[in-house]
Amino acid sequence: PQYTRVWIPDPDEVWKSAEIIKDYHEGDKSLRLKLEDETIFEYPVDLHGDELPFLRNPDILVGENDLTALSYLHEPAVLHN
Repeated sequence: PQYTRVWIPDPDEVWKSAEIIKDYHEGDKSLRLKLEDETIFEYPVDLHGDELPFLRNPDILVGENDLTALSYLHEPAVLHN
């Protein structure tokens, strides 16, 4: 199945790409992610803040010259593009 892809902050690479591999249910304290190297990672969710990971743009938009054409326009999307 196709999972939602996101960007998570990383101290070494600045941003890492990951897929959400388990549905989020109200009250969950983390998102289960799979990183590009197949590592499973639990991303903590702050229920009182806005600490959700940024959504990734579809692959078809990678390398787009006009940044306004991106579905999601935020720091990791611009840097990746």
